[in-house]
Amino acid sequence: MKNRIDKIRSFLSNKLSHNGLLSLADQFVASLTNFLTGVIIGRTCAQEEFGLYMLCFSTILLVADVQMSLISAPYMVFSQRLTGKRLARYTGSIFIHQVVLSAFLVLILVAAGILFTWTTIFSYIEGYEHYSTILWTMAVTVSFVLLRDYLRKVSFARLKMMNALFIDAISGVIQLLGLSLLATYGLLSASNAYWVIGIACGITSLLWFARNRELFSFSGLHSLADFRKNWRFSKWVFLSGMLWAVGMTLYPWFLATFHGTAETAIWGACFAIAALGNPLRLGVQNFLGPKVVQAYLRGGIFYLSKFVIKAACLFALIVLPFCLILFWYGDLLVISLYGEKYGGNGLIVTILALNMLVGSSAFALSRAFLAMERSDLFFRANFVPLVFLFTAGLFLVKKYATLGVAMALISSTMATSIVMLIMFIKLLINARARQKAAAAVAGRDHLGS
Repeated sequence: MKNRIDKIRSFLSNKLSHNGLLSLADQFVASLTNFLTGVIIGRTCAQEEFGLYMLCFSTILLVADVQMSLISAPYMVFSQRLTGKRLARYTGSIFIHQVVLSAFLVLILVAAGILFTWTTIFSYIEGYEHYSTILWTMAVTVSFVLLRDYLRKVSFARLKMMNALFIDAISGVIQLLGLSLLATYGLLSASNAYWVIGIACGITSLLWFARNRELFSFSGLHSLADFRKNWRFSKWVFLSGMLWAVGMTLYPWFLATFHGTAETAIWGACFAIAALGNPLRLGVQNFLGPKVVQAYLRGGIFYLSKFVIKAACLFALIVLPFCLILFWYGDLLVISLYGEKYGGNGLIVTILALNMLVGSSAFALSRAFLAMERSDLFFRANFVPLVFLFTAGLFLVKKYATLGVAMALISSTMATSIVMLIMFIKLLINARARQKAAAAVAGRDHLGS
């Protein structure tokens, strides 16, 4: 019996290690594809075109956050509790939610395209006439981009890591080959780039469905019930994510409004260099998130507080070497990868590296609120970036352009981290007070007996 248990444990350990390596490989492939896409567009196109590409990329990040909180996050949790037909039906429900969300986003983009095409209310924005073409392109292609992301998350939740790696690798190859061909023949633009990205995502999504069609079973009635269940679970996470995402992703749009898309291109190049650390950062987050929950379940808030301190220090030490490289060689990396026209922006890369260091240190603290099921506090803390955006953030962007965006981001991240720390300390103080009160009551009861 003991030998059989040891074999099962060994199998599970090997399986988890295998899946972990595949997950890291997939994250590397996805990040590399995004990075090389930016390099190809940045080196080939004018700064204005690269700026348009980055504006749309920030929009995709925003809607991907919506999709993650409303669809993917609940699926990650609830799918683990289901098997067989019930799991297939729930997966089908989630797919219906995905289609409805995509349709809603398409309508918004179509409305935006109409406004930019047939009105002049945005004429105060430098180069606003170029926005209409790419908005129409986005209206067509965004559904395929989100569909690919949804299928990746389904693969992760079902522990089918090879499927996720398959869809990202095939999509990446098609995308990079298509962009390279357009660049070779002088046809590359922001709009054409998103056509290529949409086609790559659409082709790989069809291939994924051909391999995994047995995972889905559809029921409109169950889909509505599943949406209600998902919303009860994810509403605070969704609202928190929206506050944070809006507070962070609107900066490129304000930058384009005040200074034009050429400045947005500079921001995109610096941001991409800082994002080279994303595979490492996201890999640590994927590992650390569950550990924070386990720490709370193991020893309550006091054990959690000790774990959060250790995790914050460890995470900072892990990303510190990469941040130091950016401190010293940030400008050289920007010039080497994007060309001389993006030189002289080493300070921006340095600030973004510092922002990564601060954000990494605060990650465990943010997950502590979720572990304690106090996502309401996490929601309140995420008001800070939004308030900062429409006050000091706007001033910094208007006065200092791209450098102002970097300054606003690091200031916002630090302010949010401080607010979360104050909230967590208050929770600790209240827990300590309740513990002392309970001990006093127990002592009186003991003396009375």
